[in-house]
Amino acid sequence: MNKVGFVVTFCAHFLVQHTNAAMTMKQLTNSMDMMRSACAPKFKIEEADLHGLRKSVFPAEPDKELKCYTMCIAQMAGTMTKKGEISFSKTMAQIEAMLPPELKTMAKEALSHCKDTQASYKDPCDKTYFSAKCAADFSPDTFMFP
Repeated sequence: MNKVGFVVTFCAHFLVQHTNAAMTMKQLTNSMDMMRSACAPKFKIEEADLHGLRKSVFPAEPDKELKCYTMCIAQMAGTMTKKGEISFSKTMAQIEAMLPPELKTMAKEALSHCKDTQASYKDPCDKTYFSAKCAADFSPDTFMFP
């Protein structure tokens, strides 16, 4: 593999609900595809925009549909609180328990770097979108999103 992908671990809980082991990169990619298939039809989003997210392309001024797609992914992952905020502790635990070893360090660094991003927003869709964008900006060459 030429490029190691980093996944915002909003996905992690959903991805491996029935195991306690880290996933392989292939399992991770397949799981991201499943999550995309579950969330994308709920929103009016161009396929190009979805592909862009996977490659760290987050528009500076996204529409509500794209922002809420990121929230759907976070909800599926089980890393959002009932108050519509990203849980740092749940997400950190998911990184440790489930990401492939080669992704853990970068994922933890991105999460720590971006943990306060959501405080600037009231809407849960904004919180998740701009937190994911922060992680993508932090590590654009290794970031991936469902």
